[in-house]
Amino acid sequence: MNSKKQIDIFIVDDNKLFVLAMKSAIENAFKNTQVKISSFDTGEACMKEYIEVMPELVILDYSLNSKEKNAMNGLEILEQIKKINFATSVIMLTSNEEIDIALKSFHHGAADYVIKTDRHFNKINDSISLIFAKKELEFQNDIKAKKAVELLIASREKGFHDLELARRMAEQNIANKELDFQNDEKAKRAAELVIINTQKAEVERSKLIIENKNKDITDSIMYAKRIQQAKLPRKEEIYSALPNCFVLFKPKDIVSGDFYFFYKDSKSLFIAAADCTGHGVPGAFMSMIASEKLSEAVSANTDTSDIMKKLNKGIKTSLRQTESLDSTKDGMDIALCSVDIENRIVKYSGANRPLWIIRNGHSEVEEIKGTKMGIGGFTDDEQHFETHEIKLQEGDSFYIFSDGYADTFGGESGKKLMTGKFKEILVDIQELSMPEQEKHLDYFLENWKAGIEQVDDILVIGIRL
Repeated sequence: MNSKKQIDIFIVDDNKLFVLAMKSAIENAFKNTQVKISSFDTGEACMKEYIEVMPELVILDYSLNSKEKNAMNGLEILEQIKKINFATSVIMLTSNEEIDIALKSFHHGAADYVIKTDRHFNKINDSISLIFAKKELEFQNDIKAKKAVELLIASREKGFHDLELARRMAEQNIANKELDFQNDEKAKRAAELVIINTQKAEVERSKLIIENKNKDITDSIMYAKRIQQAKLPRKEEIYSALPNCFVLFKPKDIVSGDFYFFYKDSKSLFIAAADCTGHGVPGAFMSMIASEKLSEAVSANTDTSDIMKKLNKGIKTSLRQTESLDSTKDGMDIALCSVDIENRIVKYSGANRPLWIIRNGHSEVEEIKGTKMGIGGFTDDEQHFETHEIKLQEGDSFYIFSDGYADTFGGESGKKLMTGKFKEILVDIQELSMPEQEKHLDYFLENWKAGIEQVDDILVIGIRL
């Protein structure tokens, strides 16, 4: 893998039984690799030997204060390790599923984040295998880069020799007054060829570096996608509670700023469509924070207005939003519904997002607008979000959505679809079942785009009672 035949691994955990079990599992999994495993029960003890050994991998527990209450936690040790040698791979361990710890771990440079469960040894070994494979790739790339540099030096030396020869030939020709135009042309071409070869070597080396960095970035975003998908409710769970329902979810990038939410207990059923500031990685971070705060608000309240108020406060507190110029102004728009299936009553509150209703047998869209204020950002801490109670009849349908579908560019003129056209489509497909409506909306959108790049995340939720 590299010039160091032995691979050093540090395990930092104050649970001795867990350390012994992990050490045994790693040694069994990597019998054909020369691995030396050292264990420490505190981060401070680990750092005393870290500089001398410079291990390739550190498996680090987040909680390290069972023996010494003032001991540094895993994030603090991770930060010290990365300051000394950023190349050391770190796998962070934790006994809970707090998303904040996972996000902070990746922000500080952790290679992976593993929750201690009955399968954590398999997960750790899989992660170690990926880290070893990545280091092997980096080593091979270093060899390629070295060869590229050697080629560059050789090309420059050859170029100097050729140019010097050309200069001498030119001086001789001038002295003898027998300048040969053809020889001058050959010398010029030789010099140009040296320059071209040098430039090619530089381009190839730069391309290699960029490809490796792009791969690292893409790998990190793909892992972020796994975390985001794990936080989204399972569609099977939604469809089990609401059989006549669909969720059309089309992120613009690998991860999304839009998210859908579902909660059900013996008394209540809530469903929401949310659109956070931005898309891609920034939007995904915002969506995960917002999803956590929405879960907290729903677990503490049953009225949609109270939930929205608590959600607004939670977002502003989590992002430390104030009136100062340095404060972030990120937030989200959301449509939240509480559904009483038996009595066909929907209670709805919205922040800049409406609720659309199409009554059974009717050909128009009934729109209920939300409060003209977003969640978080400039919104006042005590902002009130109005609750609307709607009585539906059998066969009535209602829809909540982000602005992505209507804002999609396409068609013959390459313009936005717009909300008016979106309403017409929904009215035209009322004879279809909800799963068929989802397929039709997706098919129509792909044909509408006709190769034009999607500009925003897309989320549409439809429910028929």
